[in-house]
Amino acid sequence: MNKGILVAGLMALVTGSVSAQAEESTGPSFSGDIGVMSQYVFRGVTQTTGKPAVQGDLNLGYGGFTVSTWFSNAYPSPAPQFAGRDTVEFDFGLDYSGSVGDVGYSLGAVQYTYLYDSASNYAEGYASLSYDAIVSPSAKVYYTIGQSQNKAFLSGDTWVDLGLSTSYAGLDFSGSVSYARWKKDSINRPLAGTVNMYKDGFNLVTLGMSKDVTVGDATLTASLTGTMPVGKKQTDGERYIYGVAVKPEVVAGLSLSY
Repeated sequence: MNKGILVAGLMALVTGSVSAQAEESTGPSFSGDIGVMSQYVFRGVTQTTGKPAVQGDLNLGYGGFTVSTWFSNAYPSPAPQFAGRDTVEFDFGLDYSGSVGDVGYSLGAVQYTYLYDSASNYAEGYASLSYDAIVSPSAKVYYTIGQSQNKAFLSGDTWVDLGLSTSYAGLDFSGSVSYARWKKDSINRPLAGTVNMYKDGFNLVTLGMSKDVTVGDATLTASLTGTMPVGKKQTDGERYIYGVAVKPEVVAGLSLSY
């Protein structure tokens, strides 16, 4: 999942934005962005506990293939030898995308790596479909193929995003609902009494709005994203994603792409 900045990643998800431009290119293409977010939120789980995040990516494309890398500061390192340091996330992706008429498709894989927290490193494969329309629907499925040493991410975890996107009055709007199916593992994911922190089902709604402004050969994007957990509340009154109690979150961002 090249997440890119949070909203850029969401817009890529719901528009399936890969496509014919890459296929029609006669040579390699290079792109990237850098931005500041009010915080970093991944699938409804805050990674910076309300603190700002600097995020960016680099992408090299040829034909329908894209190789990418993405980074962000994240949470304080849990490793004792790195006490006082913030984890830095680096994601490395390989994607093949294209379109058949108005239907877009994408296949790829992402390796998530965490500087100062290597026990959380894991890998996902993904596939997506989208349809280009006034209001464009999309579906994207992520499947964990390489679990983390700390067992926070287990092989077999499945995450599905179902999205819609449209543009109006110069603004881009997007929304998605997310479904999770967790790998059952009574050793690494035991019930905490009557609390099930890995409950299958629809668990997150995400809404986004962004505005692009052309600045020379670059694009400045202002964005606002909200996430709302919708999974069943457990007996402790909390909703959980990836075993973490989650709350509604808001992310404001400003990024420059080139």
